[in-house]
Amino acid sequence: MTRTPQRRRRPGLERLMDTADRLLYTEGITRTGVQRILDEADVARGTLYGNFEGKDDLVEAYLAKRHRDTMSAITDQIGQQTSTTAVFDAFLAVAERRSQAPGFRGCAFALAVAEMPEQDSAARRWAARHKAALKDRLLETMTGQENADELAEQLMVIYDGALLSTALRPGAASFVAARLASQAVLAVREVS
Repeated sequence: MTRTPQRRRRPGLERLMDTADRLLYTEGITRTGVQRILDEADVARGTLYGNFEGKDDLVEAYLAKRHRDTMSAITDQIGQQTSTTAVFDAFLAVAERRSQAPGFRGCAFALAVAEMPEQDSAARRWAARHKAALKDRLLETMTGQENADELAEQLMVIYDGALLSTALRPGAASFVAARLASQAVLAVREVS
C-alpha cells in the first residue's frame, strides 16, 4: 500500500509569529487583537501565553523579527561591498524591493512608534535600536572620515524619507530621488 505523504504543518509558534508579523504590519498594532492573531494562525492561546506574557511581548518579538530580517536582507545585498555609496544603495535596494510587496505601508518601526508613542514603549526601543544599527553599518564604511556621524545621519534622513515617501506615493520615484540625493551629499563630502 502506497502512503500519501502528509503535508507537515508548521509549528504553532512559527505560525503565530508569521501571522502576527503580517497583521501587526498591515493592519496596525492597536487595531489587531490577540484573538484575531490566534484565529488566523490557527493556534491555541497556550501557544501565545506559553511563549509570551501577552500582546506587548508579542509586539516586541514582531519588531525584533523585523529588525533581524531587515538587517539580514541588507547584509545579503551588500555582499563584499565596502564603500559608503554601495552600502547605502543596498539599504535602498532592500527597501525598494519591500515597497513593491502587497500591503506595503512604510517603515514598520515608524508605524509602530506612531501607534505606541510612549517613551518606554517597545516600539520606541526597537525603532531606536534598528535605526542605530543601520547608522552604525554606514559608519563602518567611513572609518577615519571627518564628520562621519553627520554624514551617516544625513544618509539616514534620506533613507527614512524614501520609506515614508514611497508609502504615500507608491512607485520607484522616491528611491530614484533618494539615490540622487545621497549621491549629491556624498559628492559634496568628497569635494570639501
